[in-house]
Amino acid sequence: MKLKTLLWLQFVYAILGAAYNVVSLSLLLMGKPPLSATNPIVGLVFMIIYALCLIPGHMRKLLMYRILMGIAILGFGVFGIAVHIINIFTQPQLYQSILAWVLAVGINVFGLVLNIIAVSGKFKT
Repeated sequence: MKLKTLLWLQFVYAILGAAYNVVSLSLLLMGKPPLSATNPIVGLVFMIIYALCLIPGHMRKLLMYRILMGIAILGFGVFGIAVHIINIFTQPQLYQSILAWVLAVGINVFGLVLNIIAVSGKFKT
């Protein structure tokens, strides 16, 4: 995969994550339960920060880019996915629906795969 394609897909991941949090925040503001237990404002801020971490990749600062994506693997991949999986078994009421849970996990798995590709350097410059 070309670096340009990888960065585009990672940006799509950031948009999907941001959209999930915007929908969750909108529901909260309408007095309805959010999609998940994740604070949607915090989730949105983290997705914006993640998108900014793609800039070194665009600038061909590949060591910095790969380090930042390694941090993202820990933050979004390991902890994000693990928390959602633990929550669904211990506190399923934290999710508005099973679809909300599937989307939360699916979006983060998508990002995790992309970040693993980035960290491992399995892209063409």
